[in-house]
Amino acid sequence: MEASLGAVLVLMLVMMIVMTSGLPVPFALGGTAILAVLVFWDPSGFISVSNGVWSTFIGDSYVAIPMFLLMANILERTGIADDLYEMMYNWMSGIRGGLAMATVVICAIFGAMCGGSGAATVTMGLIALPSMKKRGYDEKIAMGVILAGGVLGIIIPPSIPMVILSQYSRSISVGKLFFAGVIPGILCAIIYCIYIGVRCAINPNLCPAIPKEERPSWNEKVKSLSAVIAPAILIVAVLGSIYMGLATPVEAAGLGAGCSIIIALLRRKLTIKILNESLAKTLKLIGMILWILAAAAMLNTVLNVMGVNKLLQDAAMALPGGANTVMILMMLLNFVLGCLMDDYAVITLTAPIYLPLIEALGIDPLWFSLIFMLNLQMAYLTPPYGFNLFFLKSIVPKDVPVTRIYKAAIPFIALQLVALLICWNFPTLITWLPSKLI
Repeated sequence: MEASLGAVLVLMLVMMIVMTSGLPVPFALGGTAILAVLVFWDPSGFISVSNGVWSTFIGDSYVAIPMFLLMANILERTGIADDLYEMMYNWMSGIRGGLAMATVVICAIFGAMCGGSGAATVTMGLIALPSMKKRGYDEKIAMGVILAGGVLGIIIPPSIPMVILSQYSRSISVGKLFFAGVIPGILCAIIYCIYIGVRCAINPNLCPAIPKEERPSWNEKVKSLSAVIAPAILIVAVLGSIYMGLATPVEAAGLGAGCSIIIALLRRKLTIKILNESLAKTLKLIGMILWILAAAAMLNTVLNVMGVNKLLQDAAMALPGGANTVMILMMLLNFVLGCLMDDYAVITLTAPIYLPLIEALGIDPLWFSLIFMLNLQMAYLTPPYGFNLFFLKSIVPKDVPVTRIYKAAIPFIALQLVALLICWNFPTLITWLPSKLI
């Protein structure tokens, strides 16, 4: 069953229409696959589709996802973020914009512990947003740094979306992707902090420094440094075990989940109720992710049989500008898709098509994968579907309209684009660390 480029485009158009209708993503992807089988194939095609779904989940790579989710859900309830914020408040409150910069740094640390964005956004929204507003910070900057800081977990390892993306590449391991994300993630955090510093230098009233009489003593500052011990242990346990060859990423995820439970015990935060809540939330999230992965596998099987990869390779070779034009078109499509669906759907829908194509064009798949992830990072902040926009909306006062949250995100979407362009033009920022460590 081979189809023309026109037929494929019509199928994609149908999928986009179904997506924008409000139908849940798994039903939109799976429903489009079923429609394609009935129109372009025959009922026997459902056997191939079911085999495609089955083959997606063969192996243990996806086991890392529930482990990282459990780690995030337990840490969210241990109070680590409160202690980190207290420490950063003690050290940076005397600087204009210091609390906003501290929020970015804590989100980066939290991302390195949790592997996602939701936990950091919600936690810092509850802790940092009231603190910044109380001290006269501009609301848009306060909300913007929480939104942008929260998505650092997409780039900074261990990242759950990276685990999923690695499954569609024949040449990139999860470990390589993890270490490739370290420098770009730090770069994003630095760019956010520079932006805050420049804005505060231009207009000091946006993010005023805390008065001298309210600043903590040196003794309090030094005592607060103990807050970094638990995060450091957890990060070293997960990434250090991968780097030293002591554990695979799946085993490291299990180690991270175990360490998070031990940390919760030592902090006297682990109760039966918290454990049950963490397990229940993990089950709900992994259920959502697996439904998306299964539906995307159905559609990808159909597209493969229709010869989409060959069609796209032929079309890409005919484009003026070669590989750069193809890359730009891919990134533009991902940006649009990110406005309409969640990151897991974008990865599972596009990665099986993109990765073979960029390898055929001679593009470094590791570099491409991180550019892909940096682009995906923007999807969390782009309306109308941006996840982090709704995470923050769920915890801000009811009188804060979602349009105000959208406006707060715009400067940081532009900053994410700056980070993407820097990594695009300086590939060694992505490839250097993995080449040295793995």
